[in-house]
Amino acid sequence: MSQASTAANTFSAPLPWQVSQWLQLNRARSNDSLAHAYLFAGCEGLGKSLFAHSFAKSVLCQSPVKKQIAATESSADSVSELDVACGACSNCLKGGVGNHPDLLSIEPEEGSKNIKIDQIRRLSEFVIRSSHSGGAKFAIIEQAHLLNGNAANALLKTLEEPNRNTHVILVSDYPGRLVATIRSRCQKLAFPTPSSETTSGWLQQYVGGGNIDTLLQAADGRPLTALRLSEGDSLEARAQFLQSLCDMKLGQKSIQQVVALSAKIGESEVLQHLSVFLTKLIKYSLVGALESDTDPALDALRTLLGPPVDKATTQPLASALSHFYIDVETARKQLASSTNPNPQLIMDSILWRWSKLSLSC
Repeated sequence: MSQASTAANTFSAPLPWQVSQWLQLNRARSNDSLAHAYLFAGCEGLGKSLFAHSFAKSVLCQSPVKKQIAATESSADSVSELDVACGACSNCLKGGVGNHPDLLSIEPEEGSKNIKIDQIRRLSEFVIRSSHSGGAKFAIIEQAHLLNGNAANALLKTLEEPNRNTHVILVSDYPGRLVATIRSRCQKLAFPTPSSETTSGWLQQYVGGGNIDTLLQAADGRPLTALRLSEGDSLEARAQFLQSLCDMKLGQKSIQQVVALSAKIGESEVLQHLSVFLTKLIKYSLVGALESDTDPALDALRTLLGPPVDKATTQPLASALSHFYIDVETARKQLASSTNPNPQLIMDSILWRWSKLSLSC
């Protein structure tokens, strides 16, 4: 197991970019004003689920301890002292193996792409049950945007009848896909993508001599995604895919060859790389500069694009790239949906559109 894999299995929230959210919930807890329902919203790769479970365990803990966390988004040099779970009391030990009776976690079952009504019925039974330890209860819904219609309706009824000291946390990368009536009954806690200053030092602990800037750029600034990319040959696969996009434009690879490569790497993975790649293309088309000279995956980009000439040429190109970026983001949402999309057809459509784009500045 790599150093990064070991780290991912051992660290706990709050992470440096989650301090303000933890402080906000801690204040509500101290004032006995924790909401009945929360929506934790933000991009994947920010540790929202880790945060949800860690906070729930800190509330259930019988002997919380103080933990000093350095760096927040507002002040990179500050240190906050936060209440976290002790990890040793009976409640923590139960929670550590996933069987605490006052903590329920729901996510799509193996082999399913959505959350079903039977799972929400189990949550509803959990909500009305008395607390085993005489304190709070937490129900955490992972990937809440994957609730099917019947499950969403059942959850709405539960949210309309809150029980004291019972808290439901919905975690979602795509909060806009939740029905509006559910969103309106949850207090939203946003998890923005942190600055590179906040995350680079943290990431350095786990990837050693790796190129932190390259990892964060490849991960679009999301630290846990960057940590995952540091493992195995993920960065090499990214470079191979981006090179294949350029090869397509040069007539050296066919659409089907790149579709096959995408299936090997993973369609969701390559679409994320394409999304980040497009933001760099758009910036380059407008200002003639790349964000970094240290990313080897951008070598092909430098070869593919000529220098921008004037606004009359670059603005239409930037507009076309921006529209294509929207298409890619739509495709990413389709792949993450619960409607059993066909990844090969999605990639075929996206790559065909890419092949038709004119990249001359």
